[in-house]
Order: sequence, then structure tokens, then C-alpha cells
Amino acid sequence: MEQQKTFGEIIKPYSFTIPDYQRAYSWGEKQLIPFMNDILEYYDRTDDDKSDDKNYYLGHYILEGKIGSNEYEIIDGQQRISTVYLFLLVCKHLKKDCEYYKQINLSPVSYDKEGLNIIINILEASGGNINKKLTELLDNTSTKTMSFIRMIEAVKLFIDAFSGEKKLPKLEIDKIDKYIDVIDKAHCSVACYNDKAVASQIFELHNTRGIALSETEKVKALLMKNVYINSENPNAEIEKIQNAFAGIFEMEEKASDVWLRGDLSLDNILMYHLQAVEDGYKNENFSLPQWGAGDNGSFEYVKKALLEKRDKSEIVNYAINVAEQFEKSMDILVNKIPKADSENHLIGDVLLLDKSRSIIFLLRAFRSGNPIENKLIERWENFLICYEIIYWNGYYYNAKAYRSKFQSIYKSIENGLNLTKCNDLLSRFYKGEKNFSYHWEHLGNNTNKLFEVEKKKWIKHAYGWNKTAYFLYKYEIEHGANYEIIRKKIYKNDSISIDHIVARSIEWKDLGIENYSENKEQADVIWKEITSVINGIGNLSLSTSSANSSDSNGLPSKHLNSFEKFGLVKTVEQVKFWNKPEEFASKISERSESIRTFINDKIINKKDIWN
Repeated sequence: MEQQKTFGEIIKPYSFTIPDYQRAYSWGEKQLIPFMNDILEYYDRTDDDKSDDKNYYLGHYILEGKIGSNEYEIIDGQQRISTVYLFLLVCKHLKKDCEYYKQINLSPVSYDKEGLNIIINILEASGGNINKKLTELLDNTSTKTMSFIRMIEAVKLFIDAFSGEKKLPKLEIDKIDKYIDVIDKAHCSVACYNDKAVASQIFELHNTRGIALSETEKVKALLMKNVYINSENPNAEIEKIQNAFAGIFEMEEKASDVWLRGDLSLDNILMYHLQAVEDGYKNENFSLPQWGAGDNGSFEYVKKALLEKRDKSEIVNYAINVAEQFEKSMDILVNKIPKADSENHLIGDVLLLDKSRSIIFLLRAFRSGNPIENKLIERWENFLICYEIIYWNGYYYNAKAYRSKFQSIYKSIENGLNLTKCNDLLSRFYKGEKNFSYHWEHLGNNTNKLFEVEKKKWIKHAYGWNKTAYFLYKYEIEHGANYEIIRKKIYKNDSISIDHIVARSIEWKDLGIENYSENKEQADVIWKEITSVINGIGNLSLSTSSANSSDSNGLPSKHLNSFEKFGLVKTVEQVKFWNKPEEFASKISERSESIRTFINDKIINKKDIWN
């Protein structure tokens, strides 16, 4: 039954645990600044008017616990309670007689307990230089989950607000007791249940009707609701879903340093999981759901799938299988793929080449075997490259057919069986024994032919093609670059950009021509030669958005520091000799030919992997 209470009445008498199947701490500046503004607003109000109806509203809480117990799991409201707790820790640090936080008995998700205790100990023991110590904690700790990082950042933000940081709400140390009074007397609504299944359904009702939740949380709630409605043993079977999501959320929090995630959110991972695997029995429609959220997103997709089940047992089995298979997909992305990548970096390379298709491919492949074995990962990379080269050169014909053929590749990877069928299908497509698309014929021969026929595109128009970066990356690795450095410096945060070595905004004076009006003919000749190849692959280099912005003007030599920082050994070796503007066009052409020779010899004509 829902009750209206003050925050103090809720928080002081009971012990609270955030179960592992709930999201760990996720609030950032976007939520924390309004929280501080609310405290300041209601501090001002209560200063003028002491009536209860002026009190701050601190949210709704759903709790689950046994009858007669004072111990509860927080089903909804953990972000607000955790934020209040961190704020009170900072208050205690700044005002030593402020003991309110000790009246809160809060246990975070199990994998953040050690981290929270470290924060508490630092705040209780430290005098000055607290921000320095917190920064050192961020840099040095081995307990670095993403949620732990966010807790430290929240503490730092509160300390900065008390220190008068200009862009933050102005909190004052001598008013801490008043701020705490606002929190203690804040209105809350609370609903307590002693049945896990009922609490889960109430959470679903509250949080899928207008209150912003992530797509993953909405799907979790939907699965638990359907088990609650249809299961003969709802508590035990809901617990299976909760256990799966506990593993999912823990792996998400601990995966902050896994480079291949880039900016892949958990919602996007869920989308790829549903496209690739769903409940473990998927063998068609690998392009669905189309999006991470919205009308064609994951929640609506799962909702529709549940409605199509014929009886209650099918609904329950589907819900449990989706959760448990999603946990398995997270394990593949967070643990198995990085491990396999350390043995053969082509595993990570294909994710750089085509993340969407390769995630689906790998999520299925790792359920059936090891894609490193029997040349499968080499063939998959080479197949994707052939496809991209043919497609780039204008062979868009029969688009529906080639999409369906990718579907057939995914379908050939059958859960629990070996990868031979997929390996053979790729080989047949490549050799032309089976048509990938009617107009594409023999993929290997067609790629070779188009690579030569469309040579001009590589030399003059490679800029703007979304696969150019991949060829530049492979070119660097072939010439001794460390792939791990390039991934970490350029790819990890999806900040990759393409830099023009000879900038498109180069000025006449950069060409060594001081007086353009007197040397117009000479300048025009040089400029015409440069512009004819300025967008060719020989004038392009891997970079990041920030470096590209700062390096975009000036001579090639001004880009060398960035190239060295990114570990682009071959580009540095070549560009350090680009000193004479009258030679820029020839240097670009030489580099284009070097890159094309590499692509021809080491990628397109890598015949041994198809034998």
C-alpha cells in the first residue's frame, strides 16, 4: 500500500539494499545540478514559510521486504537515495559534526560496496586536497566500475559547488544544517511489498507510463511482468530474470575499459542481441528490431513477440530465455571477444570495419565455436572488404538480394553446432559457386576488376567513403604500427576522423609564394596539381575530431605531432619529407600508390584464405 511520508521517516528506521539486478549508480551532472537547485529553492522557501505544504518532494520509492522485517530491497528510487547519501557524505566532510548520513543504512550493488567504502574512508580521513585525492582515486583504483566513477564524480561536483565553482549552484557550508533539514522533511511516497513478483509488476506500471527509463530497463520490467502474470511459480522464475540482469548490469559497469564498446550503450547492445539471438532460437529477420528505442525499438519488438506466443508456458520460457541469452551476449562482448582479440586482432578489426554486421556475426559465432579457427574470421573480414569495394564502385543492383544473403550467412551459424556451414557458404559466395547478388558474380574476381577499373576513385575521391579509415588502419599495421595504440588513441571513444595531410584550406603563402599577383601562373600550376589529388587516399590520414580541428590548417609538418601521438609510424615516416609545396602532388600520388599496392597484395589478393 502506498503511503505519504517524509524522507526521514522512510530512511531512518530501515536498512536498504540495492539488488544487483537494478542499475548501479548512473546519475551525472544533468541530474545532480537540478538536485542541488531544488535544495536551494526549498531552503529559501522554508526560510520564509514553515508550513509543511512548502516541503520538497523527493520522489516515489518501491520497496520489497519480508513481513515484520526492517530490511528492504529498493525496487525503484535507488538513484535518488544514493545521491542523497553521497551529498550527506560531502556535508559530513565539510562540517564534522554533521552525522545525518550515519542514520542511513544503505548497501549498494555488491560490486560497488568496496568502492563506496573507499569514498567514505577518504572523505572521513581527508582534510585539504580532497579533489586531488579523489582524482588520484579515479586514476589509480582497481575497483573502477563505471558506477564507481560516477559516484566519485558526484562527490567532486558537490564539493565544487560548496567551493563556489562559478558554473554550479552556490552551496554554503554554514547552511549545511538547513540543507539537511530540507532533505529530512522532504515529502515522499513509498510503496512496500513483501512479494517479489508484485513489487516487480508495480515497478513496471510506474515506469513504463511516462517516466523516462532506458530501453533495457523497460524490457526487463516487461519480461518480469509477463512472468508474473503467466507463471505458476512467479517468484522463482522472476528471480531467474533478475539474476540474468544482475550479471548484465555488473558486466556493463566493469566494461568501461573494453575498447571495442566505443559509445555502444547497453540499449544498443540489447538491440544487437535481439537482432542476432533473441531467445536463442532466432533464425530469420536479423535486421529486427530496427532501432534501439521507439516504435521499431527493442521494447516494442519484445512486446510483440510476447503477444504472439500461444500459451502461458511459451510466454514464460521466452521471457526467461531472452534475459539469460542477453546475459550470454554481454559475456561474449565483454569477456570472450576481448580475449579472442588478444589472440587474433582480426576479431576486433572486423568490428572496426563493420560494427553492425560483425556484432551480429560474432554474437552467433561465439555460441557455436571459435571464429578464429579454420580461417573463419579471415574469410569474414575479406568477404566484407570485397562487398564494400564492389558496393562503393556503384554496384547497388538487386539491393534486396544482397541483404537477404547476409541474412543467409547469419542463419548458417546455428546455435550449438560448429561453424563449418558458415565457412563453406562464405567460400561459395566468394568463388562464385553461389550468387551473392545476380550482378556481382564472382566476388573475388569482381573485386579485383573493380579495384583496377575504378583506380581514379582511390587516387582522387577516397575522402568521404566511410571505409577509407579501415584501409588506412590496416596499412599502418602492415608497416609496424601497434594496433592497440591506434585503437586506444583513435577508435576507443568513437572519435575517429580523417585528416587531410595537405590541408584543403592551405593558403598561397603556405606554398612559398609571397606575392600571388606577381607569381599567379606558378601558384595556379602548383595549386591545380594539389587539388587534383587532395581528396585521394594518399593525402588522407587517421586522426581524431579534436586533432583534426587543430591540425586542419597549415603545412603537413604541422600534423606530425598528432600522427606520432596516434602511433601512425608509416604516415610519420612518409610525411616528414613533405617539405616542398611543389612536390606535394607527387608525394600524395606516391603514397596513394603505396597504399593501393598494399591493398592489392595483402587484402584483395589474399587467395590463401579461400583455399
